[in-house]
Amino acid sequence: MAFAAVTVCLQTLDQIFSPNPFLNLDKDEHCKFLSEKLGIFQRFLVDSANKRDNLEMVEDMERRIRDVSYRAQDYVEELASFSWKDLDLVECYDRVYSTKGCLSQIIEEIKLIELEVMKIYEQMSCHANVYESESYLLESSPEKGPVVQDFVVGLDDDVLEIKTRLCSLSSKLEVVSLVGMGGIGKSTLARMVYDDSLIKYHFGSRAWVTVKDRQVKGFLLGLLDGIVELTNEIREKNREQLAEMLYKKLKFNRYIIILDDVWSTKDWDKIKRCFPDDKNGSRILLTTRLMKVALHAKSDSSPYCLKFLDLERSWELLCHKVFGRKSAHPDLEDIGKKIAEQCKGLPLAVLVAAGLLSKMQRTRSCWVTFAKTFCSIGTDEHKKCLDVLALSYRNLPHHLKACFIYMCAFPAEIAIHVQLLVTLWIAEGFLTTGKHKTLENYAEECLEDLVNRNVVIVKKRKSNGRVKSCAIHDLLRDLGLREAQREDFFHLPELFATTNTLHCVRRLSYHGVFSFEVPWKPLLPLSRTLFIFGKLRLLHESQLHGPLLYKLLRVLHIVDVYFDYFPAQVLQLVHLRYLALVVREPECPELISRLWNLQTFILNTLKSLNLPRTLWEMEQLRHVYLDQGGCLLPNPTSGFDGCKVLTNLQTVTKMKIESCTREVIVNVPDLKKLAIEGLGEHASSQPSSYYLNNLLYLKQLEKLKLRSHNMLCMDFCPSSLKKLVLQRCSLSCGFMSPLCMLPNLEILKMKRVTFEQYTWNLTEEVFSNLKYLKMDCLKLMEWNASCVNFPKLEHLVLRCNFLGDIPHEIGNIYTLQCIEVIACSVAVEMSVQRVQEEQKDMGNDSLNVSIKKILPWCEHSQNWRGFKNY
Repeated sequence: MAFAAVTVCLQTLDQIFSPNPFLNLDKDEHCKFLSEKLGIFQRFLVDSANKRDNLEMVEDMERRIRDVSYRAQDYVEELASFSWKDLDLVECYDRVYSTKGCLSQIIEEIKLIELEVMKIYEQMSCHANVYESESYLLESSPEKGPVVQDFVVGLDDDVLEIKTRLCSLSSKLEVVSLVGMGGIGKSTLARMVYDDSLIKYHFGSRAWVTVKDRQVKGFLLGLLDGIVELTNEIREKNREQLAEMLYKKLKFNRYIIILDDVWSTKDWDKIKRCFPDDKNGSRILLTTRLMKVALHAKSDSSPYCLKFLDLERSWELLCHKVFGRKSAHPDLEDIGKKIAEQCKGLPLAVLVAAGLLSKMQRTRSCWVTFAKTFCSIGTDEHKKCLDVLALSYRNLPHHLKACFIYMCAFPAEIAIHVQLLVTLWIAEGFLTTGKHKTLENYAEECLEDLVNRNVVIVKKRKSNGRVKSCAIHDLLRDLGLREAQREDFFHLPELFATTNTLHCVRRLSYHGVFSFEVPWKPLLPLSRTLFIFGKLRLLHESQLHGPLLYKLLRVLHIVDVYFDYFPAQVLQLVHLRYLALVVREPECPELISRLWNLQTFILNTLKSLNLPRTLWEMEQLRHVYLDQGGCLLPNPTSGFDGCKVLTNLQTVTKMKIESCTREVIVNVPDLKKLAIEGLGEHASSQPSSYYLNNLLYLKQLEKLKLRSHNMLCMDFCPSSLKKLVLQRCSLSCGFMSPLCMLPNLEILKMKRVTFEQYTWNLTEEVFSNLKYLKMDCLKLMEWNASCVNFPKLEHLVLRCNFLGDIPHEIGNIYTLQCIEVIACSVAVEMSVQRVQEEQKDMGNDSLNVSIKKILPWCEHSQNWRGFKNY
């Protein structure tokens, strides 16, 4: 975690010593020294990644860089804390000196590390040519492919699909890629295909090599070993000679090459010219955990992604590995299936469980005990399993390692909301980006990268295709917890922290908290993050006094316990970047502006909340989530000294419609997401449009949610709008005309909306870019439209009890991929089925229709308060 520690410290230095009305600090020569040297260390960490020589020395250096970065950050933030208390600069330095030790000690340690770093750089330079030398590339014996297990389940369809791709009629050389997380069975599937009799007959030459981190010469020898008998003469050839020999041996032959476990696009680029294309149907089968590698190989066929086993197949595999056949112990089936379910469909995990069970007595009591402890067992088999998966972690770029391990701090049984995760990564300071990309967009790209590397599982996607919620497989989470403990990155006290270690813990995550009988006093002198998860219950302010004595917290997430009032101690935590609380009384103190670093503010109350005017002083605010009745944001007045334009603010949800004044809107010019609560049935004769016209000033607005509004027209939407959600709104006949003029509108969701005369007629209106349309519980009986109105529609969701039919021409939309029908009338179901049949008759088999009689059960995910509006 050295890279994360350096990155966070550099960000802290830049922020604290930038012009700031809250602090009386100048960037002296010591702080300039810290910035310069930490920048050198950051570059060194990137340059030294994946270097094989002196690995132990590099790892030791990383630990030293991490520790000194932590000490430097502690010093600087303590300095800022004392400065905030209006102490003069000399007194600030004296106080920090007395509490944290002399700055000179940190500087001396940095100088010593710099000398060592320079020595390592010299060694790396000396070895630059050695990496390509023949002695370094020569491997003692090429690695063979894995032996197929004696029993495999769930791969029959996969084998058939891969054989079909390999033996297709295409004559040109093609690459077929298998993608999936470690332990899911890629190599097993590849070996089954490789050894298949049809494949042996179809291809004259076959070769298998496990690429992994192998150098080019070893790779070439591995391939040649499958084609010719290796002699000492061949082994002594250089890389170019081996490449030429391989090319000639494959020339004019129909061949199949298995490249197993490829980790880098560079690996493919180095050897792709060794494979001749004689237009005879030769194939390369490539397995990888990284979608980036699979796509880089550039084949006409899309990568083939392996899926997890379902429960029945997991149980079948477990039975055969434990009993050698299907279960002969029906009394163990129920508990055995529970054990199989804990493996979450990963074959490697099933094999680990089976290996342990095979050594135990086949009694119900033993299996019940095993089921309770399986996830926490630290056996050799379990450790070997983690070692296999550790390759995925070790091959992550530096900036993704901290992001991945951070996800393991969440409870295992929940799906993690991406918006929550993104704001936390930013608050922690893990990510930096250029001026042309927001941190939020970059963080989402990082998450997609983790998904493509198959270390993060997508639980649910948004209507625009982006990840909405995600999770980590239990085995990968075990790996993350192991690395977190080794790196002192975060601690789950109930798992592995002790009173002796907690004094230096930087991040704490409590799960299932029912009592605060914990040793608070030694816990948090250096802690930056505190998560508290558990069942919703009341927490008295006095119970939080202990942990909030420590002033360096950056992240405070307590949404599963609630307070009667906003806890005053929180106002002392001036380093907070992220704050999430639940309070009964709708109050937000004026002194909230003390939290001048705050970026994300989540406050859940029972009623609507009046925000203080001092909120306009909080320049760093990026996201404000206020649920339930919404919030009233006062106008910034010209005579208010602290009034500033909040240029960083991107999200406000939910805001009362009375706050949509021109004064408020123009002072949040870069707002991207906005949810507005209307007056609903209490509305006067004045429609909501009167208040919402000021939204035209929001030139960056992309997502808008309107709830409980009475609207005659919707001409207030800015042209930048991409997503519109209407909930419990009353709409006039002509409300759609302005909407269809929005050039960037891609998503339209309507829930419990009332149409005038219960009819929605579309004639000349054209939604030129709309891709997703959801009509949920609408008071709508008649819908008239054609394919002309939605030329780019891809996904249609209908849940309308009173709707009698759907427009017949909907099926003629060329781009339409999916129609979902949920709890609709029989007439609607029949009309949708008729549309699908007509499309099939016309040769369109790509239209997917899903009909559900009742609403599906929602996935088991944490209801992150304040994050459910988008």
